[in-house]
Amino acid sequence: MSKTKPSFRETKFWILEMKEIEWIIFDNLIQVKAYIFRNFKKLDFNIKTFSLIHKLLCGNLYENAWKYRLHQVQLWDFTPIEYFKVPIEMKILDDDIKFRLKKLKNLNDKKEFLAYVMWKFLWIHPFFDYNWRTARLIWELFLLQQEMSLSDFSSTSRSDFSDAMKFATKYNDFSKIIELI
Repeated sequence: MSKTKPSFRETKFWILEMKEIEWIIFDNLIQVKAYIFRNFKKLDFNIKTFSLIHKLLCGNLYENAWKYRLHQVQLWDFTPIEYFKVPIEMKILDDDIKFRLKKLKNLNDKKEFLAYVMWKFLWIHPFFDYNWRTARLIWELFLLQQEMSLSDFSSTSRSDFSDAMKFATKYNDFSKIIELI
């Protein structure tokens, strides 16, 4: 398997250089963050909102940006669940979120819950480009809704976030994610 990143990618606009795509995504990211900040009290913390955030982030670039994958993928040394199980697992996660949200009592409960949701979301549907960014936006949404500090999280590097998620997947241990919250 090649580790070379493509320098071009097909989009709704045509084939664009990756740097052009990154500029569009950066602009979208600013708009999505503004949307979340304006609407966090009205947004439900659920799969439907996660999908909306993903669509706002990259739906103007890719036809299937907010839809579940339709083929099997391989990431690093991690083999994600089969593509046909994604809708079922997302429904299970959605039900799990609804149930667990009602049980949150303290800051530690909230951190453990958020670590689990972010890990599970990326375990089900792991794509480094846009799902990881979506996960971070969902993370910010939850912090806002729970009146938790965004300042610590906003300084978290992409590699620290990635390392924490990989550690959780490998060892079934969310401690490194919790440390980032």
